[in-house]
Amino acid sequence: WSRKVNLQMASSSETDDSVAVADGGLSIGFLGFGTIASAIATGFSEQKNIGISSIAISQRSSEKSSLFQEKYPKLTTVYDDNQEILDNSDIVFLCVLPKHVTDVLQSLTFDKDRHTLVSLVSTANLETLRQDSGLDQDKVSKMICLPSVAKLQGVCLHCPEQESGSILTSLFEELGGCVQAKNEDILEAMMLATCIMGPMYGIMRRNRDWLVEKGLDPTDANYLITKQYLGAIQHADNFASSPRGLDDLVEEQTPGGLNEQGLANLDKLGGLDAFDKIFDATLGRIQGKSDGSL
Repeated sequence: WSRKVNLQMASSSETDDSVAVADGGLSIGFLGFGTIASAIATGFSEQKNIGISSIAISQRSSEKSSLFQEKYPKLTTVYDDNQEILDNSDIVFLCVLPKHVTDVLQSLTFDKDRHTLVSLVSTANLETLRQDSGLDQDKVSKMICLPSVAKLQGVCLHCPEQESGSILTSLFEELGGCVQAKNEDILEAMMLATCIMGPMYGIMRRNRDWLVEKGLDPTDANYLITKQYLGAIQHADNFASSPRGLDDLVEEQTPGGLNEQGLANLDKLGGLDAFDKIFDATLGRIQGKSDGSL
């Protein structure tokens, strides 16, 4: 995989010509408009470095689409029909349930010269997306992200790789960052990094509940745990660009101190090994080899 950071939008003569762009800026559409789609659209609307002329979204998630249109009325048009969304988009993001992918794509008429398809459906493979859309290989890709892209603080996982300065990678950099995978096998492994949110929140909740049991006010406990984790993550972010960054963070714990002992106890109880098993099980589900249960 390769990492692309701090990209600026290239001039029109330098950008990837696989994405057709109107003179007035990019036209972006969303087939489906749930939590992730809304977060991506919000991030695109908030960033300032890439010109976006319009965002076409689906009426089906009426609450989210209405709220988004109210917030960004000059950019947004809500459509009842998916073909209308496609007809008013240069780049279209597929954000539907896995079981609906083929039916949705096969019902649409894509323009091979204009349209670029980006799928947010983790289980839909690139070959199926190409066949169902009828688009060429260089017009279809997959992207995975978390809702933090709405605040331009996320990282986008993207496959297949594109050249630095391409329109898609530049867009994703604006959302907070982009890590590209050479192939879908690597992307599937990378996706496990997006599956730590639920377990982390569960651990944080358990930490909070332990403090409440010891007599701390629930609001104070919730605040304390949330801010402690935030502080730890912000500190770790200073080490993000080093291949040994996490090793350095572990090694900087005070010898014989509480943090070093806490980590040793967690390892002794099998806590670290448990995460390996969770990742393996989740990868099996992504690959269609199991239901992901342990």
